[in-house]
Amino acid sequence: MDPQQHTATTIEKNRGRVETRTVTTTTATIDEGYLDWPGAQQLIRLKRHTQLANGTTRESTTDAITSLSRTTANAELLLDHSRGRWHIENRGFHVLDVSLGDDANRTRTGHAARALHAVRSMALNLARRWRQSTPNLCREHALKPILLLNRLKTSLP
Repeated sequence: MDPQQHTATTIEKNRGRVETRTVTTTTATIDEGYLDWPGAQQLIRLKRHTQLANGTTRESTTDAITSLSRTTANAELLLDHSRGRWHIENRGFHVLDVSLGDDANRTRTGHAARALHAVRSMALNLARRWRQSTPNLCREHALKPILLLNRLKTSLP
């Protein structure tokens, strides 16, 4: 194996499927001057192999460039990072879409769509701050805006 190349692999069993993820990083191309990308420190290749419950398999390969050095981000850390981005997606956008219907919104003109998204995001953040589910918060305060204003007044510094 090339000393400039590092590899990390994880295997996860979840929802009736087995997914193997392998990240390989290299600095060889950058060190040899083949890549002229400002700030590039490592090249990354992420290979996913998924065995589904019905016996079929899926494979995909993603290539990336990072400005993080090998001492800052080794192959194991980059592998964790590639999986961790879904946490952000599931925690934020998925809740906005499912609980508050953000994607189903038909408002398209002017600044209304952005303003409604801001209101939905505020409701999501308040629900998390008050440790309450977003739908419950919306139901509780939908017909009682004074209750919401009083609660906001007492909870803000």
